[in-house]
Amino acid sequence: MIEAGKHVKIILRNGAMAEGIVLEWFANEVQLKSLDNESILIITHPAEDIMLIKVFLEEPIEESPNVPTEEDTEAFYDTFLSHEPPEDKPVVPDPFDPNQNLTLAQLRIAKMQQERQIIAEKLKNHSPSTGPGKVQYGYPGLGKKPRTK
Repeated sequence: MIEAGKHVKIILRNGAMAEGIVLEWFANEVQLKSLDNESILIITHPAEDIMLIKVFLEEPIEESPNVPTEEDTEAFYDTFLSHEPPEDKPVVPDPFDPNQNLTLAQLRIAKMQQERQIIAEKLKNHSPSTGPGKVQYGYPGLGKKPRTK
């Protein structure tokens, strides 16, 4: 059915997918060689098991490892070394920053003091926001209250 040497992708009835190069294709058996040349897949009843076949028109492109050649490395080093390092601009300190000369520990202590002041202000100014100050208890409903003696 499909000639040998073609790159195909097959979907089987059970949902499995296979991809490879056709070695043999007969009515009762299909042999596919894996793309990495490490295994062969044999499908014994292709008419019953194969649901979909995709035939790639172009031959698969074998991926070559990205190993740079000597010319590439020389060109890289030439371009890398030809660039001059950027000039570092001096950092001008802000004269209006009062925390410029403080250490990290002093800044942490100052932060904790500020947080304590904020919490203390919130506690001093806190007032409940739910209804009036007094709660009135009573019986639900519209009828008269039962008398107790």
